[in-house]
Formats: sequence, structure tokens, C-alpha cells
Amino acid sequence: MSVSVGIDLGTTYSAVAVMDSETMQPRLVPNREGDKITPSVIQFTEKGLIFGREAEDAFNAGEPDCAASFKRSMGRPEAYCVIDGKPYTAVELSALLLAHLKEAAEQELGDKIRDAVITVPAYFYSTEREATVAAAGKAGLKVKKIIDEPNAAAMAYGLNHWRENANILVYDLGGGTFDVTLSHMNGNGEIQTVVTRGDHFLGGRDWDDRMEKLLRDKFEAETGLAFSEDEEAGRTIRGLAEGVKKQLSSMQSVMVKTSFAGYGYAAVRVTREEFEESTSDLTERTGALCRAILEEAGLRWRDITDILLVGGSTRMPQVAAYLMRLYGKRPIAHVNPDEAVALGAAIQSTKENSGYSQLSVTVRSGKKETDRESLLSNMHLAVKPSRRLEGVGVMRLKETTAHAMGMIAVSEDGSRYINDVIIPANHVRPVKAAKAFSFYTKRRGENEMEIFVLQGDKENPLDNQIPFRYVVTGLSYNSGTLGRSIIRVQYSYDDNGIINVEARQDESRTNLPIRREPVPEDMSKYGLPIEQAGAVPEPLNVVMAIDVSGSMHGAPLVEAKKAMCGFVNNLDLSYTRVAVMAVSDNVQTVCALTDDAELCREKINSILCGQTGFGNMGHPFRAIEELLEREEGRLFAVVLADGVWNDQQTAVEAARRCNERGIETAAIGFGGADQQFLRNISSEDANAMFVAQSELARAFGSIAQSLGCGGAEGVMGVNDIDTWEG
Repeated sequence: MSVSVGIDLGTTYSAVAVMDSETMQPRLVPNREGDKITPSVIQFTEKGLIFGREAEDAFNAGEPDCAASFKRSMGRPEAYCVIDGKPYTAVELSALLLAHLKEAAEQELGDKIRDAVITVPAYFYSTEREATVAAAGKAGLKVKKIIDEPNAAAMAYGLNHWRENANILVYDLGGGTFDVTLSHMNGNGEIQTVVTRGDHFLGGRDWDDRMEKLLRDKFEAETGLAFSEDEEAGRTIRGLAEGVKKQLSSMQSVMVKTSFAGYGYAAVRVTREEFEESTSDLTERTGALCRAILEEAGLRWRDITDILLVGGSTRMPQVAAYLMRLYGKRPIAHVNPDEAVALGAAIQSTKENSGYSQLSVTVRSGKKETDRESLLSNMHLAVKPSRRLEGVGVMRLKETTAHAMGMIAVSEDGSRYINDVIIPANHVRPVKAAKAFSFYTKRRGENEMEIFVLQGDKENPLDNQIPFRYVVTGLSYNSGTLGRSIIRVQYSYDDNGIINVEARQDESRTNLPIRREPVPEDMSKYGLPIEQAGAVPEPLNVVMAIDVSGSMHGAPLVEAKKAMCGFVNNLDLSYTRVAVMAVSDNVQTVCALTDDAELCREKINSILCGQTGFGNMGHPFRAIEELLEREEGRLFAVVLADGVWNDQQTAVEAARRCNERGIETAAIGFGGADQQFLRNISSEDANAMFVAQSELARAFGSIAQSLGCGGAEGVMGVNDIDTWEG
């Protein structure tokens, strides 16, 4: 047999809870010392690893080879600490702690533990959530679900104090992180997250640091010692800080006594007032986030039914006093702030992970919308009396995306990189959304598409979290479309708030291979204008072939040359080269491939009627193929004709060979040109244009615009599309 548990993997303290089969209430599982919570500290000794209170005492005493507060570094690849020459990441340290918690709980329960619901701060990004799952796997645990800490606490509270239509503000101040979440209690036991905000680097440890500084200043004034130069004295004070902070939660002042090497005994008094004054800015940081989520939900303090305190750091009197000033009444105290998160995780451990619900973000009138409007309207309904739910089976949890998901894209005017938000923040998860991209694949070489996914809703990509670089591989070159493809990319948050990316090419139902790579260290170009960032499209090589037979004499040739010069002026020659050919009975390259606009225009204007003969015996496609066969990048040819060529079938076959070799072709005809012939020598019907002589400039301008907007290897989204399964 095996049992499923809930685990609060905290920065300062951790706990394991299980559902009691007799009472159908969650309860904490005592550790080997008989304590309900375990300090998240590990000491490495010659005899092995030490956990719990003994490790915490060693850490507070400044003993070496201790690791604490490593949760703050979850998701970072670098080592958190080095012990006996061996580096340990936060994932590895968390795995050691989870394995200890698992073994101790198994010993207490007399049963094996294989599955667990593990809690994380609501504001954890995808990388940190994945790291938590990885740590659990290393500890021999299968993660049933990752649940946000405030939501777990709300479940523990709601089981015995359900208030339908209540708006609960969960104020979660742990040892290393701070989250504030607004949850709504719907009917039939459903808790739904409305808005969540957080700060990864704000928690009880920051109050400890302020206490340490306060003690340093006082002891330096008392003894005249310089603790910055005395490492041992510094460790002594550091070890006192947390204990003094806790004492001030029940006392107005504390006399702190200790001794220092080379000085002896010393004592200083610290008052609660001094401590609260030195940490008032930290408290205000939590209040700023509280006000932000109220504003986002369109609520006022009077619309909040209750404030639920979670996390051991909320025991500091200044927290309740501060919230009292904001809210007007005391926060509720129906749950133990140290235990609530683990208890809620235990409740969730009885549930089966339901997988994806059929939710997606749609685009209407250019604005992403969700069903939040109906939820927000329900938050003004009358609150019903508190009651106890009839078992955990009726409880349901709807968690939301703490962070918007976007991607680095190009602005509409092509001037800069932006964050194109695909899934908004505070959307119920799991959720999928898909986007289609125009992508030009190369005939030769490997075709890959790069995607940088963002977490956050700031317009500047660099103001957001960039968790990974995704590279879509296996893209195939389709000669029928001359390399043009629609790449459909599906983005999702799974039930655990972890990002997934899938991609398909054109109408294929098979996912393309995607590899995930670390984000490059230097991403600065994405904060610069595109011109400065050096984001140049794939090289473009264009050949213009102009009919110079006798029918082009006079005005037709004059208009054609004017239109061709205008075409050159419209191209971006920073990445484009142009060649010019004259064709009639024979073919002549008037201008080799060049990026010199002045030279190209000069060569165009030098073209004479009949310079390659006055008939239509020849065609340019073999010469075009020979000119472009060794060139890289996008290959394009424009042919201008005003009459019927002698051997049109040979010309069509030669044009098809060009297409097969990756050369796109376009045809512009006027006068006596054969319109079907124009379509036959064009790589696609849209590239064939029959116009009046006066419209030649417009026709060339249309092609230039198409070449300039051709989505070679850019990241500009074409449109939003339907999601897919699997």
C-alpha cells in the first residue's frame, strides 16, 4: 500500500500532512523529533546529514557546512553553496530535504509515500515550479500536483469555515517569499483564485537581516568593536537575530546578552518599537501589493470579507496591526499560519489531477478576453453565513496564472521588439492558446525557428522573466510553396502552472521536435530598436528580366524602366541584391547581382529596345537559374513581358525547374501578353499580374512590398488560431 500526502516545502519551515481516514480532516504528520514542522535547514557533517532543530541550531550558531533558505534560489542553475568542495544547487538541497521529510513521515505513518501534492509560492515562475517537481523526483516522490501556497491555506480554512460569496484575501508572508492572493468562495465548495501578486525576495529572513543590523549597531556602540572585521562576532549576532525577533512578538522589549572574544560580556536592549520602525518599509511593500490586487479586481477594502494570515512571519504583531489600519478590522485567526499550507495540500492530495480543461484565450476585436467579467461581478454578491463543508470531496480549486505568458515579437511598424501577450495573467489554468506564424524555410541547410517565451505583461521584453529559449526543428522545405510555411505554435500553462510549447507545420497533425535551451546571457538587443539590434532578415536575391523585343519600342520601354528603377528604390538593399537581364531572341545580363542602387538604376536606364534581338525566340529562366544556383537566402525573379513568346512551353518548363530549385518567380504582363502564360511561369497565381502600361509602377511596387513583408525568419505573429489536443 501507499499513501498520498501534502507537503509544504517552505523557505524556513516545512511540514507534511495527510488526510485522516477516520475524521476526514487533514492533520500534520510529526517528524522524528515529534514536531509538526521541520526547519528547512541541512547540516553536512562527517557522520552524515542532520535535519530539523539540530541543524537549525547549528546554523544559528554560525557553524560551517549548513544550508538554509535555498528555496529562494529554486530554478537557478548555479550552485547555491559549496560544501567540502562539492557544489549543491537549490534543487539538490530541496531533494535532500524532501527525502528526509518523506522518510520521517513514512516511519510515523507506517506506510510508503509515493505521491505528494507540493506547495509553492503563488508567484513562482515556470522554472521554479519545474525545479520543485525535479527536486521531488530526486527524492523519490511523484508529484500529483503543484498547488499555490495561498490556495492551500484557503482550502484548509474553507473546509470548516465556508462562506459562500466570500472574498478572501490570503496574506502569505513566509520565511523567504511573500504572496497575496484574492480568492472567491463560489457555491458548491469551489474556491477560485481571482488575482495574485507576490515578491520572490521578501520574507521573514529580511526581517531577520534588519534585526541583525539593529543588533550590530547597538553592540558596536556598546563595545566599540568593528564587527565587519570580526567574522566570529558577526556569526554570533547573526545567530541571535531570529530569536530576538520572535521574542519581540510577545514582549515589548528584550535584553540581549552575549560575549565576544577579546572583549567579554555585553548586553543591549532592543524594543519592539525600534524593530518595527526599522522594518516599516518591508511591511509597506506587502501593503503595496495588497492595494495592487484590489485595484486590479476593481474592489475596495470594504469588499473584502476576511483576511487570512499564512506563514510564520505573520506572527509578528506589526503585520496584524498594519492590516488593521488598512482593512479596519482584525485578520481572521481560524488556522495556524505555520500549518495551514500543508493541511490544504493534504486536502488536495485526495483529488485526482484532472488534466486540461477546455479553456483557451480567444481574440475578439484585437483584445484577449476571458470569463473574468462574470467572476468579478459575482464578487459583489451577499456573503452567506459560515458553515462546515460535508467532507473534502465537495471542495474544488480553480487556480490561475500568476504571470501573463507572451513571446518576443516584432512591433507592427517593425521598429522594435515587444512582448506579445498570448495568455493574460489571472486566467484560470490549465489553459492553451495558439498562434500562427508566416515562416520562410531555406532550400539548403537546416531550418529552425527560435521562440523566446516571456512571463509577465510589460511591453519591453527585457522587463519580463525569460524562462527558456525554444527552438523548433524539423521544419521541411515545401517546393510547392517555395519554402513558405505557416508554423502553428501552441502555448500552455498546465495545471501546475508550468509552461509547455508545441508546434506544427502547415496543416500537419504531428508535433515538430522542439528543444529547450538556456537563455543566452546577452539579450540586450531585444531592448534596442531593431535597426540598432542588428536584426537583419535573411539575404534576398532578386533578378529582373525585361522583354526588349520590338514591341517595347518607345513609351512601353520608358515606362518599364521607370517602374524598375522605382522597384529598386523600394527595396532594402542592406540585405538585398538585384540583378537585371534583357531578353528577346537572346538573354544578356545587364547588371550582375549588386546592392548598389545607383549602379543598378544606371544599368536599367542603359537598356535599349532590340539589344538582344527584336523577336521573342528566347526566355530568361535558364540564365536566372545559373545566376542564382550558388546564392543563399531567398531567391526571387520578376519577368516583364508585353507580348506572346515563340516557345512558351519551353519557357514554362524552365520556369518550373527554377521553382523546384527554390527560386520564386513572378510575371508582369501588359499589351499583348498571354495571361495564362503569365500564371504558368509564376510560382503562384498571386505572383502573376496583367496590367495596363500606366500601372507598371504599381505592379512592381506591389511585389516590392511583398518582398519586404515576407516574414523570412521573423517572429511576427500572423493570427491567433484554434488550439489542438495532444
